[in-house]
Amino acid sequence: MRAEPPPYQPPAEVSPGIFLVPIPIPIPLRYVNCYLLRGPSGWTLVDTGFHDSLAEAAWPRALAHLAIRAQDIKQIVLTHYHPDHVGAAGWLQQLTGAPAFLPETEMEQFHRFWADGTGAMAERLQALFLGEGMDEATASALRRHHLQQVERVRPLPELRPLAIDSRIAMGDGTYEVIWTPGHSDGLAVFWDARRSILLANDMLLSGITPNVSVWPGSRPNPLADYLASLRRVAALGARLALPGHRALIRDVAGRAREILAHHAERLARVTDAAAASPGGATAWEICRRIFPVDGLTLHQVRFAMAETLAHLVYLCREGRLRKEGMRYLRA
Repeated sequence: MRAEPPPYQPPAEVSPGIFLVPIPIPIPLRYVNCYLLRGPSGWTLVDTGFHDSLAEAAWPRALAHLAIRAQDIKQIVLTHYHPDHVGAAGWLQQLTGAPAFLPETEMEQFHRFWADGTGAMAERLQALFLGEGMDEATASALRRHHLQQVERVRPLPELRPLAIDSRIAMGDGTYEVIWTPGHSDGLAVFWDARRSILLANDMLLSGITPNVSVWPGSRPNPLADYLASLRRVAALGARLALPGHRALIRDVAGRAREILAHHAERLARVTDAAAASPGGATAWEICRRIFPVDGLTLHQVRFAMAETLAHLVYLCREGRLRKEGMRYLRA
């Protein structure tokens, strides 16, 4: 039975002049946390949701709730290329006339996944998963799933690159743009040291761990990137992190330590899963031993497989596993 769409929730002020806008999304996370920041010369909108009927219904209600006219939005800031964060950017840009910014480190990923109208990325995803032992039916379904995601990122926004280590005025604050790869190759967090507020998007989440994945053309070791980014974020000493999903985070360093411990445990489980068979196992077999794949949506299967690959790549580079053909074995 198809799940009911998540209901609209109004914006909530989470720090003076900063409003969390929960935009409903048609995936198990249910909402993406977008933000509106009030400044002396207008509003900044951070992240957007998919471009679908849920977002088209929610955004006008959220703006009306805060008595914001479309022309009051002076800039749209996107934290990373994932469709629940950038999907409605083109539509909102048309609505507001505001420029849209994306970290310069994420521009290539955005164009690779969403701007290529040939379906090449969908084919590459299918080939990647088939090459790691996935069955043809599931890999084909995931190819079609990707093409559906592409439709949720239309129309494409006109993007301006946002330089890493630059500063951007948003609301009453000035935020440093910090590159924190791992969840995506070019993801950036935004750090207001004066107020000790971190716009953390999907770098840091409460109650769940951000997905860290291997995709076609991605950086060579995403999990190593992510663990280094976690340590960097923890060292900032933020008193408040504004995440891309779920609850606000007030113990940023503590949450980072919990996620580091989670990945240490996951690496041990992946190692054991690879070693459970004398001849090793394919990534798909290992994924099925770690995740309850048969009970997951296609969206979740895609991320479960890609995250399994990220852990396997890390373990191979650390010398704890080795790969022979499609199979991973204890080194």
